[in-house]
Amino acid sequence: MPALASGAAGRVAPLHGELTLSFLTRLAARYHLTIRDLLAAVTDVGGQQNLTGLLYPDSEIHLNAQARARVATLCRVPPRVLERALPAWRREEPCGRYAASGPVGRLMRGEEALAAWGPACPACTAARTGRRVPARRYLAPEQRVCARHQYWLLYLPGTSGLPVPLGRCPEVIDAQRRHVRLLRRSPTGAQAFEVARAVTGSWWEQPWPDEEHLWPARLAATRPDDTDLGWWKAAARDLVTYPETVTLARLLAGLPLQQRTAAEAGGHRPYRLSELPRLLTDLADRLGRPWLARRLAADTHGPLFAWAHSLVRTRAVPTSAAHKALWKVHPAHRPRPLGDLMPGRRPDPGSEPPPPPRTVKRLRGHSLQAEHAFTRGLAHARLFHEEHGHLAVPKQDTPGGYPLGQWLANQRAEHLGMPEHHFMALAALDPWWNAPWNPRWQRLWHQAAQHTRTHGPLKAASGFPTAGINLAQWLYEQCTRYGDLHPEQQRLLTQIGIDSSRAADARPPRRSYAERFQTGLAHAAAYAAQHGQLATVGERTVHDGFPLGNWLSLLRNRHRDRPPVPADRIQALNALDPWWNPPWNLYWQRHYYRARATTIGRPLRPENGFDTLGDVTARWLRIQCSAYDQLHPEQRQLLADIGITTEVARTAREHARAAPKTPAAAPAPGTKGKTSQAKKATDPATTGPRRARRAAEPKRPREPRSRLGHRPDLRPGFETALAHARAWHAEHGHLAVPRDTRHDGYPLGMWLFSQRNRAKDRARRGLPPSPHLAELAAIDPWWNPPWDLRWQRNYYRARDHVKAGKPFDPAALIPSPGTVLGSWITRACLQYHQLDPDQQQILTLIGITPEVAHARALRAHPWRTAVAHAQTFADTHGHLAVPRDTTQDGFPLGRWLNKQRYRTRKKGPTPAARALTTIDPWWNPPWGMVWQRTYHRTRTQPHTPATRRWLTQQQRAWPLLHPHQQHLLTTAGLVAG
Repeated sequence: MPALASGAAGRVAPLHGELTLSFLTRLAARYHLTIRDLLAAVTDVGGQQNLTGLLYPDSEIHLNAQARARVATLCRVPPRVLERALPAWRREEPCGRYAASGPVGRLMRGEEALAAWGPACPACTAARTGRRVPARRYLAPEQRVCARHQYWLLYLPGTSGLPVPLGRCPEVIDAQRRHVRLLRRSPTGAQAFEVARAVTGSWWEQPWPDEEHLWPARLAATRPDDTDLGWWKAAARDLVTYPETVTLARLLAGLPLQQRTAAEAGGHRPYRLSELPRLLTDLADRLGRPWLARRLAADTHGPLFAWAHSLVRTRAVPTSAAHKALWKVHPAHRPRPLGDLMPGRRPDPGSEPPPPPRTVKRLRGHSLQAEHAFTRGLAHARLFHEEHGHLAVPKQDTPGGYPLGQWLANQRAEHLGMPEHHFMALAALDPWWNAPWNPRWQRLWHQAAQHTRTHGPLKAASGFPTAGINLAQWLYEQCTRYGDLHPEQQRLLTQIGIDSSRAADARPPRRSYAERFQTGLAHAAAYAAQHGQLATVGERTVHDGFPLGNWLSLLRNRHRDRPPVPADRIQALNALDPWWNPPWNLYWQRHYYRARATTIGRPLRPENGFDTLGDVTARWLRIQCSAYDQLHPEQRQLLADIGITTEVARTAREHARAAPKTPAAAPAPGTKGKTSQAKKATDPATTGPRRARRAAEPKRPREPRSRLGHRPDLRPGFETALAHARAWHAEHGHLAVPRDTRHDGYPLGMWLFSQRNRAKDRARRGLPPSPHLAELAAIDPWWNPPWDLRWQRNYYRARDHVKAGKPFDPAALIPSPGTVLGSWITRACLQYHQLDPDQQQILTLIGITPEVAHARALRAHPWRTAVAHAQTFADTHGHLAVPRDTTQDGFPLGRWLNKQRYRTRKKGPTPAARALTTIDPWWNPPWGMVWQRTYHRTRTQPHTPATRRWLTQQQRAWPLLHPHQQHLLTTAGLVAG
């Protein structure tokens, strides 16, 4: 190095945007050295070359601070000038192999460089440096053309690039000027160019039609004399398509085309590009290819279709996320890198035999695991299609145990970014697998098509008499809104005989109650055969597509009204389940069936509180035994069938009375340091004149108190308040009265508020409860609950909701969490295990058991299941730095955590993210997950050779680490502080 520094080679300045290795190559030429000799001198550490990586013609290099200082000395250029000119100059601080400090260099392949690059224009380089030495620069798309010297600066993998003369292609030079003008005038010009490049790249990969003459002529005009045509076609893709890409980008970025396309869609998301003829016509006219519109009309997939689909969605929902999706190029649509399509060097002309074709790599971003998963899902989809003739699978269906409905829903959600072969494989099974409407519409259409094939044409003018009531009602709805349907939906309806004229003549179907009853009875029989009863049929229960829950609910309500259900229909239902409509609450019947199933083959043991039957069943049986005399005679008979007789109920009640109660809290000890009242009364130093005078006077005799704890003169007021409390309870069923409530002018809410405060104050002081409060407890046992009174009021709202016979199935999210009552039920279920045992007991009375609470919590917040798996993993391993393919008890925990990290970084903390932070504060660190996983592996296995090497690397790069990384390494004792 001293010898080089003393050799005056003059000042060697970098080119703007030049690759660091290209600059070093030119610097080596000035010193009459090879690049290997210069790198050995720059990275020399004690006679050893501290350089990693392999040197290729398309390589780039990263240098640390010491090596950069040596290069600045050699080229006689200030470091700040080099940093400004060379984009990769300070990009990375590599670590060496031989020493903790000293100059270090790391070589990397050209495809992994900082950005896209290419050769510098040879004429511009010679004018700038005074020497005809090749150079390489980082190039933006608009910098690929040197308009002054008419060169296309072509990147070739494995080489230093190829400047291609453009003397016979003036349209490429003209396109570059229009490209620069587009970037200057349009804020979305760069994004539109990437979309257009993906579109022209997809056209390039397809077989060229006979009408295409421009691309073959341009390919031949730019092809070097000594190159193979097939090799050049792969290499010159961006060059040949550049004029069309710029034209297409200018067209897509223009607001007039976007407005015309959105207006032409009519609010419907397109199914194929033929629905947007103005867009195709404009593209064909601008590109000078009249035949292009005809070829693009059938496209249902690809980058152009994805752009048009996103444009319509952006106009319908103009959010920032939708606008961002408009210019998103999915990985499956991006042009394949040249390194994946062609060898790194040009084939020699006339070489024998020709080099074997290079195996095309798998598309980047799509793993073999994803391919295997798609192949498996496709196999199940093929089986379903063979059986049903379509792929409109309900989301919750799992035919053959495989979640095909959810898999197809996921494919539909990502259809814009699917690989071409995935999309075409599904389209080959069912062209309407991804229709722009609800899959339920498609299922009913297939049902109508099958009905047409079996029973002949549909008779819309007669109300579809041959179709079932549900299908007829759906067909009539389609006729009433025929004009608002998607054009493809109208075309599908025309295939089954419903065109615009027949839709206008359609009449509503006539409801046949007898036919509907027979249909419902068949579904009820199938359900009863499977479950043994009909009591567990909820309001929203659906059996094989039939709304069985709604059908039974209507029959139960009508059975209580006038006119009642005909006797023969009641007998048919009674034959399936005698207690399908019991005279008591339906939830009692459901609990009874659960208790009957639990008691089979188990001893009851009422003397021990049914402790052998589980907490839920034992608690319910104890409640029935405590209220045994108030039960309906037929309820007592049902209980006798499972062994709960009068003697058993008496035994259970005696056990409940003899069970030890929770001891009362001991009186709180006096506060240390405070003077007692007796001492204050006797110590003049601690009393004022008034207190001293009262202490000296004789005490007045107290009024005799009644057994209720009131003075006789306060009893009439208490009786008045008690009468208002009884009247309120008779009307509302409880005493959870808000503070500002007045009953017939009496401030009942404030009076009950004061009684509660006095009762709680006596409890805090360790005094026994006032005897008169027993009268309030006799009216409502929960008039003064130990929990918040708002919770109690919400409970009574839920109880009244159940008593009114309204839909109530907490496990099925009924009432909905979006309502006030449903929101309270969801919170109660989420906090069920933290509630007071008495709260859990009264929740059981309205059907909210631990199982129901757990089911509602999971359905209302599905992410809690994933958090539970994360907690289990963290309890075992101590962290959440899991690889992507990690599963926990069959749950894909690694993929779920990756999604949560992406959402958190994009939208901020979510409830799931907050829960994960409590489990592992570093589940989403600001550095890479590879570092975090290696840290945990090192923390648990600090003495292996791999972990020692990793710790050595961290010590060398200590100034470059994040402060929290330094803190983790220090607190774990891996690195000395």
